[in-house]
Amino acid sequence: MIRTLAMGLVAVAGFSSLAVAAPRPTDAVRSVEASAQVDPRDGGAQIELANAYVRAGRSGDAAAVYRRALTLDNVMLETRTGDAIWSHQVARHMLARAPVLASR
Repeated sequence: MIRTLAMGLVAVAGFSSLAVAAPRPTDAVRSVEASAQVDPRDGGAQIELANAYVRAGRSGDAAAVYRRALTLDNVMLETRTGDAIWSHQVARHMLARAPVLASR
Protein backbone atom coordinates (compact mmCIF):
# COMPACT_ATOMS: atom_id res chain seq x y z
CA MET A 1 0.00 0.00 0.00
CA ILE A 2 1.24 3.46 -0.85
CA ARG A 3 0.43 6.28 1.54
CA THR A 4 0.18 9.89 0.49
CA LEU A 5 2.68 12.11 2.24
CA ALA A 6 1.91 15.80 2.61
CA MET A 7 5.32 17.35 2.14
CA GLY A 8 5.50 21.07 2.76
CA LEU A 9 2.84 23.61 3.42
CA VAL A 10 0.05 24.69 1.13
CA ALA A 11 0.25 28.33 0.15
CA VAL A 12 -3.00 30.19 0.54
CA ALA A 13 -1.86 33.53 -0.81
CA GLY A 14 -4.71 35.49 -2.23
CA PHE A 15 -7.27 34.27 0.28
CA SER A 16 -8.22 36.33 3.27
CA SER A 17 -7.40 34.99 6.68
CA LEU A 18 -11.11 34.97 7.43
CA ALA A 19 -11.93 32.87 4.37
CA VAL A 20 -9.21 30.27 4.94
CA ALA A 21 -8.42 29.42 8.52
CA ALA A 22 -5.41 27.14 8.85
CA PRO A 23 -5.66 24.58 11.62
CA ARG A 24 -3.68 25.44 14.71
CA PRO A 25 -0.46 23.41 14.94
CA THR A 26 -1.52 21.83 18.24
CA ASP A 27 -4.83 20.65 16.74
CA ALA A 28 -3.05 19.23 13.70
CA VAL A 29 -0.51 17.45 15.91
CA ARG A 30 -3.25 15.91 18.06
CA SER A 31 -5.00 14.61 14.97
CA VAL A 32 -1.84 13.05 13.52
CA GLU A 33 -0.85 11.65 16.94
CA ALA A 34 -4.21 9.87 17.11
CA SER A 35 -3.70 8.42 13.62
CA ALA A 36 -0.16 7.28 14.45
CA GLN A 37 -1.39 5.52 17.60
CA VAL A 38 -3.71 3.30 15.56
CA ASP A 39 -0.67 1.37 14.28
CA PRO A 40 2.54 2.59 15.93
CA ARG A 41 4.53 0.23 13.65
CA ASP A 42 3.38 2.05 10.50
CA GLY A 43 6.44 3.91 9.17
CA GLY A 44 4.31 6.23 7.02
CA ALA A 45 2.20 7.32 9.97
CA GLN A 46 5.38 8.00 11.96
CA ILE A 47 6.75 10.18 9.14
CA GLU A 48 3.49 12.14 9.08
CA LEU A 49 3.72 12.59 12.85
CA ALA A 50 7.32 13.78 12.66
CA ASN A 51 6.37 16.24 9.90
CA ALA A 52 3.52 17.56 12.06
CA TYR A 53 5.98 18.08 14.92
CA VAL A 54 8.31 20.01 12.60
CA ARG A 55 5.45 22.28 11.50
CA ALA A 56 4.53 22.84 15.16
CA GLY A 57 8.12 23.77 16.06
CA ARG A 58 8.66 20.63 18.15
CA SER A 59 12.05 19.68 16.69
CA GLY A 60 13.09 17.39 19.53
CA ASP A 61 9.92 15.33 19.20
CA ALA A 62 10.29 15.31 15.41
CA ALA A 63 13.86 14.00 15.59
CA ALA A 64 12.84 11.18 17.93
CA VAL A 65 10.00 10.12 15.65
CA TYR A 66 12.18 10.27 12.50
CA ARG A 67 14.67 8.01 14.29
CA ARG A 68 11.85 5.67 15.30
CA ALA A 69 10.66 5.55 11.68
CA LEU A 70 14.12 4.31 10.68
CA THR A 71 13.63 1.26 12.92
CA LEU A 72 10.32 0.33 11.28
CA ASP A 73 9.62 -1.23 7.91
CA ASN A 74 10.65 0.94 4.98
CA VAL A 75 7.33 1.82 3.32
CA MET A 76 6.61 3.53 0.02
CA LEU A 77 5.00 6.95 0.38
CA GLU A 78 3.50 9.23 -2.22
CA THR A 79 4.12 12.97 -2.20
CA ARG A 80 1.47 15.53 -3.07
CA THR A 81 3.03 15.80 -6.52
CA GLY A 82 2.59 12.07 -7.11
CA ASP A 83 6.25 11.12 -6.69
CA ALA A 84 7.14 7.99 -4.75
CA ILE A 85 9.60 8.06 -1.87
CA TRP A 86 10.58 5.58 0.84
CA SER A 87 9.91 6.39 4.50
CA HIS A 88 13.56 5.79 5.44
CA GLN A 89 14.62 8.26 2.74
CA VAL A 90 12.39 10.92 4.23
CA ALA A 91 13.61 10.27 7.77
CA ARG A 92 17.31 10.31 6.79
CA HIS A 93 16.80 13.40 4.63
CA MET A 94 15.07 15.34 7.39
CA LEU A 95 17.65 14.36 10.01
CA ALA A 96 20.55 15.28 7.70
CA ARG A 97 19.08 18.52 6.34
CA ALA A 98 18.08 19.94 9.68
CA PRO A 99 21.05 19.94 12.07
CA VAL A 100 18.78 20.97 14.90
CA LEU A 101 16.86 17.71 14.41
CA ALA A 102 19.96 15.54 14.15
CA SER A 103 21.45 16.97 17.34
CA ARG A 104 18.44 16.18 19.52
